[in-house]
Amino acid sequence: MDPQEQKEVIIGPAVVAAANALRAFDAPVRYPLVLKNYELFPPDPAIVPSRSIFIVLVEHLIGTFLVLLLLFSRKAHRLLRKQVESFDRKDWLSFFFMSLGSGLGLYFFMLAFSYGNPTIAILLQKSQPLITLLFAMVVLRERPSKWFYLALVVAFCGIYLMIVEDLTEESMNAFYAALFSLIAAIFWGSNTVWGRVLTEKVDYWNLTTLRYIGGSIVLIVVNLVVGAYSSRNFDVLSETIYTFGSDFNIPINGFLSIVLVTIFTGGIFPLALYYYGLRWSRAFVGGVAELAFPVLAIFVNFYFLGFGLSGLQLLGAIILFAVVMLMTYINKIEHDQSSGDSTQAKSL
Repeated sequence: MDPQEQKEVIIGPAVVAAANALRAFDAPVRYPLVLKNYELFPPDPAIVPSRSIFIVLVEHLIGTFLVLLLLFSRKAHRLLRKQVESFDRKDWLSFFFMSLGSGLGLYFFMLAFSYGNPTIAILLQKSQPLITLLFAMVVLRERPSKWFYLALVVAFCGIYLMIVEDLTEESMNAFYAALFSLIAAIFWGSNTVWGRVLTEKVDYWNLTTLRYIGGSIVLIVVNLVVGAYSSRNFDVLSETIYTFGSDFNIPINGFLSIVLVTIFTGGIFPLALYYYGLRWSRAFVGGVAELAFPVLAIFVNFYFLGFGLSGLQLLGAIILFAVVMLMTYINKIEHDQSSGDSTQAKSL
């Protein structure tokens, strides 16, 4: 096996899997942070959404500080300024919607944690590639594979199996959890399309910087609108959070807990590892390695938080995974074929 093949077969997928495995430990830290140590129904119910949006703002501000530090250390700020100055109306609209998706996507994802099983919220995020294709049809006028519509129906069947048992309960919390998780998937799935528009003028690292800056601006405004700048929410930065479930109860400062999820479990470091691994991965193999995140999250959330899945929910997750992986593979084949046809036409 030559060095290049070794990277594509072993090193790249291993790095992608490691990045997604880190993300699997996000819930044991984020869940008690959002719910103030599992207090799902506090005296004032408004504390749940306002606390969530405030925590998301702090995450984005930390991320913005880190990417700006990286931007100036690479001396890339002048390049970013030139790239932004070249934006036309379509680019600015894409930046606006990408900023909304960056901030509000994470907010609704955390709300899903607040109202239901965090494992279900994580699994429903795997519908993002299908949502991205839908947005690509509308925004980029791309024509999806002829199998896409059938795959979409089957994927919805998988999603239905994952949430139908919880929806039979009298409480509406399960419905809200599924709804908020799918809204987050829509925001994040659309961000791929908005980012694709901007990549014509902005490289990946600068695009990440713009995403954090734009998301922070959106969240500053949203926090002001919903009245989240309260002493009760600022207290999260100094209070003690007990992470990793009732059996472990590892105490950690609230601000350090947010730093932990921003850098190591839900943010910058896994993202950097992920894209670094993709450089040395074959597309389909890298896609399979991505399953390390939801699969490991099932076990992590059950072990630390006590959230399990029924047989029906597990079947729904398998159906959704299979559909997404199959569509990823089909799209790659069709993309390679179209690229080959274009190259052949140019040679003629």
